[in-house]
Amino acid sequence: MELTPLFTTFGLIALAELGDKTQLTVIALSARYDRKKVFSGVLLAFIVVTGLGVLVGKGLLQLIPEDIIKIIAGIMFIIFGVLMLRSKEECEENNNSPVFNPFISTFSMIALAEMGDKTQLSAITLSAKYNSPYLVFTGAVLSLAAISLLGILAGKKLCEIVPMSKIKLGAGALFILFGILFIAGF
Repeated sequence: MELTPLFTTFGLIALAELGDKTQLTVIALSARYDRKKVFSGVLLAFIVVTGLGVLVGKGLLQLIPEDIIKIIAGIMFIIFGVLMLRSKEECEENNNSPVFNPFISTFSMIALAEMGDKTQLSAITLSAKYNSPYLVFTGAVLSLAAISLLGILAGKKLCEIVPMSKIKLGAGALFILFGILFIAGF
């Protein structure tokens, strides 16, 4: 079994989410509320949103030739990389709103934040590119769970360990590199 879709998806999604607004939200929520409820809510949101993305990606391959999908995916990754490099997100995330149920609040916030976000679009394009929806789904969900768990465990200490500017620089550069590789047909 060819595991390239699984590993590629895992790596790209992890880079995209490390230091992203979603991870900052998870860090902020887990610093204030029950970590198990926050993790459960974020995991369910990622499963739902990624599942929808993979379903769209599988259908997309039947409508659009693979070469066109590769070019579109490459362009999207380059755009994500540039946007990441231009992002003004900082480590401090203020969340003063009261949360009645951390699970429901986390699920709602993350699902809404990720719908149409680069993670979901990445799942769509990778699913279409590799024509391997199950491996893309598995790689994406495992990556999102791992990054969320890292955020939950690290809490507010994450930005003390690795400066946000370095996280964004590395992730943005790799997204641009992968975009170029997709367009080149690799």
